[in-house]
Amino acid sequence: MDTYVLSRRQGRALAVAALPMLALLAALPAAAQGVPEGAQLFNQRCASCHTVGQGDRVGPDLMGVLTRREESWVTSFLKSPGAMIDGGDPIANELLGKFNGIRMPDQQLTDDERKGLFAFFRDCAEKGSCQPGDTGPKLASDATPEQIEHGRQLFEGRAALANGGPPCIGCHNVRDIGVVGGGTLARDLTFAYARLGERKLTPALKDMDFPLMKDLYGKAPLTDAEQYEVKAYLASVSRDGTPPRKDRDFFYLGFVGMGVALGFIGIVLGGRGRAKD
Repeated sequence: MDTYVLSRRQGRALAVAALPMLALLAALPAAAQGVPEGAQLFNQRCASCHTVGQGDRVGPDLMGVLTRREESWVTSFLKSPGAMIDGGDPIANELLGKFNGIRMPDQQLTDDERKGLFAFFRDCAEKGSCQPGDTGPKLASDATPEQIEHGRQLFEGRAALANGGPPCIGCHNVRDIGVVGGGTLARDLTFAYARLGERKLTPALKDMDFPLMKDLYGKAPLTDAEQYEVKAYLASVSRDGTPPRKDRDFFYLGFVGMGVALGFIGIVLGGRGRAKD
């Protein structure tokens, strides 16, 4: 039987020719491994404000983001969107104007997390759309209309909290409560979900780790269902995107005050007229 022995030069040439294929084969498992991790990260950190192929929400649809933007730009924006906005980056400021002045929080991602997220974006672009799997706590975006409405009723006090805690409206306002609005003792929660996302709002409602909230809810915590429904309501308010009215307190109180004053004057004048008769 004839045997063919490669010369040293032929062996080197074959090895060099095989390098691109070996590199591709080595990269495939890493890319495949990065997609599920990226999907989970997106679900936990990004899905409260973004979709990949289902349209804009609080922030832009991220389908094809790595095609529209340079990867280096996306990396810098993820690390510190505020610094890019303040530094005058034209794209960052255009997005800020388009999405109602809502600033995206800085994302403290490791290099591996960022690579996984980008792998997920590329995988979605190839598929044409993506809906991340159900990982971690249930997302507010999965809530039914009934759960959102009940969350609103809990927030406004039209439905009582199971453990007897006070309604959120006593201290907080949101945009769609109406002309009277809610309390101003604590921060307006219109864009709380956009600002905090699932990762921070979920534990905030569970732990109530703020001095005033601890006093109010320390012995009357929200049940798991109430936490989810209030979160779902705040998510629906955030996604609407309409800025809260800044004139609500002054306009409404002035209007009501004028009505009360006119009513009082009418009563006084009417009383004097009757006294003269």
